[in-house]
This record gives sequence, structure tokens and C-alpha cells, in this order.
Amino acid sequence: MAGSVSPYTPCITGAIIDRCGPGLQTRLPAGYTGVMGSQTVAELAESARMGVALARACAKYGLWMLRQGRENLKGHVETDDISIYYRCCGRGEPVLLLHGGFMCAETWARQIPALARDYRVIATDARGHGRTTLGEGPLTYRRMAGDAAEFIRCLGLGRVHLIGSSDGGCTGLALALERPELVRSLTLLGTPYSTDNYTDGAKKKIERLLRPSSISMLALRALRRLLTPEPERGREFLGVMTRMWTGLPDFTREELGRIEAPVLVIGCDRDEFLSLTPDPLQVFTETAKAIPGARMEVVEKGTHRVHIERPGAVNRLILDFLREVR
Repeated sequence: MAGSVSPYTPCITGAIIDRCGPGLQTRLPAGYTGVMGSQTVAELAESARMGVALARACAKYGLWMLRQGRENLKGHVETDDISIYYRCCGRGEPVLLLHGGFMCAETWARQIPALARDYRVIATDARGHGRTTLGEGPLTYRRMAGDAAEFIRCLGLGRVHLIGSSDGGCTGLALALERPELVRSLTLLGTPYSTDNYTDGAKKKIERLLRPSSISMLALRALRRLLTPEPERGREFLGVMTRMWTGLPDFTREELGRIEAPVLVIGCDRDEFLSLTPDPLQVFTETAKAIPGARMEVVEKGTHRVHIERPGAVNRLILDFLREVR
């Protein structure tokens, strides 16, 4: 997707429309005017298409959750400085889902039902995201790994199969490095290991996305305001996320070489942030080669939101991998 449009904007738009309906305009952040700037008609059409697709996925997910009854649990885990929101369903070995930046647990709507047939699936909202509080101090992937470790301890999950998308994958890398005894396996989608993975073009896309007045950020802020228990901390949250995205991740290949857990790297050749090198799979290949024994699978024409756009292909890869490492 071109311009300053986040690859998640269509998904966010659909979620906001699905929840707010006609009252959407009154709930958008101050400063929204409805002006799309340089966004093209084609991009708007793509946003609408993806918004409808995610709204349908969330609707099916909602009906599926209702059918689960008591098997579908949700709640909060209180840690030292934050309250972590989570959903849990299914039975079996625990699978922990970590979403991407500015997202929430519902972005796994197409994975949870497939995984819950054989596993106990837990999806959380990360620190400051969705219904989880922000806490104090800087935001880093290693700190969010600490949050995940405390969450695992509080629920008594033991070793988990961890699946992370983008920021969630970076958190997964940190947890696998710092608390290897908690990670049974690790699946990475759209995950960089260093800011060196970004080309100049990718860095410019990130810079445009993080502008408070960008259409993507306005939509992201609107979604957060709908969910967060701390709506007054929106600007603070954007500030800590901006600092994290412009300075992290900072893992080295030497660090990746110390990961002990089985790892699946799902590569995509149309990732809006990671496929801008002459070889669009370069970042994914480097990651897989740096991690001992890591396995790499490719979803052709996959984007940064591949688990939303291509759930069938992604779910098959994940389930095959999990069966192998059980």
C-alpha cells in the first residue's frame, strides 16, 4: 500500500466502523477532518475491501466465541505496574499470541478458532494497547517480554508456544533470549530483528505513519480510544511508541544465534516494511539463518498483515510446525 497508509489501516477502519456505526465521527480524535490528503481512490477502495473483510472475520469470530460458552474466558492479570487484558479458549498445550504495534488481540480473529481445536490459546493486549494499561517509563521489546513472562507466571502456563506478529515477534525474540525456559517454540510473522533491516524507504513509511495527523494514526488513535481504560494518555502512548519504533529493535545476529527454541519464520515477498530490498525475502532469510535450526516458510504475495489476509495459508504453516515440535 502506497503513501502514508499503514498496512493495518484497512483493518482498523473496519473494526471502528463495525463497533461505532453512525456515531463514528463523534468518537474520532480531535483534529480529524475526513480529509484523506494524497490517499488515492485505489487505496480507499483497498481500505474498504479490507475493512469489510476484517469486519466479517470479527463477526464470525464473535459467533464462534459465543458458541464456546464457558470455554471462552477473558479477564485481566495484574502485574507490578500494569493490568494485562487477555482472552483464553481451547484446551491443550498453551499458545500465546502477541499482536503487532497499535493493534489488539482481535487481530488474531482468523487464527484463534483454528488453533483452539487442539491448543489452549491465549491472546493478550500488549502494554498500552487495547484494554491493557500503559504503566510508566519507556516502552521496549525487552520490557514487553518481561510483561509476557509475568503474565505466563501469573496464569501458571509453563512453557508456551509463542506466535508473534511484527512488534509481537520482536517481543517473542526478547522472551526467547531472556527467559528461554518459558518458550516451547516461536513463530515469527513480519518481524525485524534490527532497525538495520529497514531500507530508507521503509523508514520514511514508518515516519509518515507515526505523524499524529496521518490518516493511519488518526484511525489507530480512534481504535485505542474505543478500547483503552486510559483515553487521556493517548499522546503519551504515541510518544513512547514513536521512540520505540525509531530506535528498536536492536537485536544482533549473535544474540539470535543463542535462541534455543524451535523457530518458524514466515516470510512474505510483499511486506510493506521488510520487503523493500532487491531480494524481498532478505530480512526473513537472514533471521532464519541466524537462529540455529530455524525453519523458514514463504507465503507468496503475503504482506505485513498476512495472517489477516491469508489466514488459511498461515494457519496451515503454524499448525504443521506446532505438530512437529509438540
